[in-house]
Formats: sequence, C-alpha cells, structure tokens
Amino acid sequence: MVDLDFHVDPEIGPDLATRLIRLWTDVTNADGAVGLVPPVTVDDVRPLADKAFGAVRTGESHLVVAETGGEPVGFFFLEHRPGPLFRHWAELKRLQIRPDLQGAGLGTELLQAAAQSARDLGLEQLRARVRGGTGAEAFYVKHGYEIVARVPDAIRVAPGDDREEIYLILRL
Repeated sequence: MVDLDFHVDPEIGPDLATRLIRLWTDVTNADGAVGLVPPVTVDDVRPLADKAFGAVRTGESHLVVAETGGEPVGFFFLEHRPGPLFRHWAELKRLQIRPDLQGAGLGTELLQAAAQSARDLGLEQLRARVRGGTGAEAFYVKHGYEIVARVPDAIRVAPGDDREEIYLILRL
C-alpha cells in the first residue's frame, strides 16, 4: 500500500498544473476514460485541464490531489451544479491514478477521500458518470455507488464506436 497525503483545493500554480496535466496525459494514454481518447499529448490535455482548474479557482469545483513523497499520484474533481436546487450534491469527475500504481488500492483511497470531502462540504450525495465498455461502473458499485441510469450511445469514442454513459449515485 502506498502512503498518501491528500490536499483539498491546493493552489494550482504552474508547477502543480504541469504535473497534473502530465499525469492526466499518462492516464489517458493508458486507456483511462478521463475525457479524451488516446493517444494524446500534454498539449491535447491542457485545454480541458485549464478549464477544470479554472472552475476550481472560481469555487465551482473542488480539486483533491493525492501525493506520495510530494509527487501527485492521483486526483479528482468534485463539481457543483449551479443553482439552489442542486446544493445537496456534487459530481465526482475525472478520478485518476498514476497508471503504474493502479491495482495498489489507491482508487479505493481516492473514493473514500471523495466521500469524506463531500461530507465535509455538507453534501448528501455524490454522483458519477462513467464510459460504458470500461468496467469502471463495477469499481464504483463495489464501493457503495448504485447505477441509476444508462444512456445508450451517449459517448462517441470514434466513428462507429458509440458507448453508453452510466450514471451512479453514492448516498452519503
């Protein structure tokens, strides 16, 4: 087991942004379903990452970074939906683990950190969406999430390769 330190809403300076974008690139290129389709470069990831980092800076989202030895090895976002009707939940987005550390229990620790962060924010639910065909939904279900919807052909990975989008909820 890797010893992790979690940082909630760390300052996203140039160094951290570069390291997270590099990690995001590595995860995508290892077939991680985190918003892009491999192969990608850091230049491909940067616009998506910059948008996500901007939402953290404005308070629309929260960023939780897992580090070991001062190096980011995983992270996720908790994104709020605007408006008073949705203040009781957030969406867990882009949960990522350094590819060479997958299978070492870090995903479980990240999900536990997400649930605790949501509780600390006073939330009642965490929601997540995953790309069909990856098996990710089984991981979430194993950790207490329930599948509440499947939307066929919602994600176009490539021409002729449409995937369902699977919606999950964790009641806190």
